[in-house]
Amino acid sequence: MYFLKNLAELIDQHISTNLTITTFAYDSRLVTPGALFFALKGEKSDGHSFLKEVAAKGAACAIVDQGYRGETFGLVLLRVPKVLDALQMIARKIQEKRNCRVVAVTGSVGKTTTKEFLWSLLSSKWKVAKTPGNANTQITFPISLIHEKDDADILVAEMGMSKPGELARLVTIAPPEVAVVTNIGHAHVGYFADGKEGIAREKAQIFANPKTKIAFIHEEAMQYSAMHTGSCVKKTFGMTKGDFVLHSMGDEWKINEGPHFTLPFTEKHICVDFLAAAVAAHGMGMSWEEIAAAAPKVKMAPLRFEKIEHKGMLIINDSYNASYESMQAALTHLPKPRLGGKTIFVFGEMPQLGSFSQEAHQSVAKLALTTVDHALLFGKSSLPMLDVFSKGNKPAEYFSDLLKLQETLLDLARPGDVILIKGANINKMWQILDGFR
Repeated sequence: MYFLKNLAELIDQHISTNLTITTFAYDSRLVTPGALFFALKGEKSDGHSFLKEVAAKGAACAIVDQGYRGETFGLVLLRVPKVLDALQMIARKIQEKRNCRVVAVTGSVGKTTTKEFLWSLLSSKWKVAKTPGNANTQITFPISLIHEKDDADILVAEMGMSKPGELARLVTIAPPEVAVVTNIGHAHVGYFADGKEGIAREKAQIFANPKTKIAFIHEEAMQYSAMHTGSCVKKTFGMTKGDFVLHSMGDEWKINEGPHFTLPFTEKHICVDFLAAAVAAHGMGMSWEEIAAAAPKVKMAPLRFEKIEHKGMLIINDSYNASYESMQAALTHLPKPRLGGKTIFVFGEMPQLGSFSQEAHQSVAKLALTTVDHALLFGKSSLPMLDVFSKGNKPAEYFSDLLKLQETLLDLARPGDVILIKGANINKMWQILDGFR
């Protein structure tokens, strides 16, 4: 709970009204009584168009562009040059007042899984807050920080970006003491003229702040020159090489010469996310013995390589992310079907790949030829994959309607089959699972 007068001062506004603000929202559908509404302008909608709606829902105040000349609808309006800047400024100043250490995670793949593992490890020793779900954008990141309570010892922050300059803004809001960079991939490459080097340069902003003492970087990411910039200490991690290596010891694991421990998964692309979390937890002050004790209790985030048994079928629900690299990882680590069963690949297109899109989709299709028996494709960007499957003599079908894809899958699936459902979050591929309930 905040007082509006105090919040206004954070953005250099001075008002006499001292309303109580109970929550914050940028989506009119999430407004509740006592809310402060940020009237953000997006590519598809303008928050100023929803002021009447949020007022009817009991919002107390709205932050609007200074040029807004419409009705107030009974709301207290704070007029600012740019609403997004005001949101981020409020989050930054609130965060500055907290007695809270920050550890931040970025990269192209495995960010959210690493964040969840890291939160789990640190929570075994301290009171830890985390950015929820995939709240890692210019809007969702500051909103999530404002909503956090002030009693945490540590904040685990996931920081994402789509375009140049975005990550630096998030770092300004919550400068990390310890930073983690997972591997660099092709996600959002369409926004960078110099490709993955540009993505790496943007990700490197996570350790550019002078408050950052140490950064843990995926050893493959060190091939990019940007990873060698900045003054903080840098350590690498990996499954085969780096300053910290995760060693398989049969049914157990160990990091370098640390104690043996168990993990609730064996897939390599998930294990490296755990390693990233473990070295960051060590950097925050946990001993290897404490990390080993907490390791068996870590859990995957929802919709990430989630294994579901259903009527003799194994469904892999990996429908949260669809980067080129995560597609390859999922296909490489698929379980084998039972005797007589088949592997069905339910694929949702990979977005924001720019000129690399056709090549990436065809490359994924070529890998799928070696691991799957039947492919169901969704989204226009997946159309180039059809030719690859045809030449490889593997059946593949294209769908523009998710319901029709679901119906086809239900007719096709049999006991013993392994079904991989993977696609970008925007495609909502998890809805396909409704047909199996």
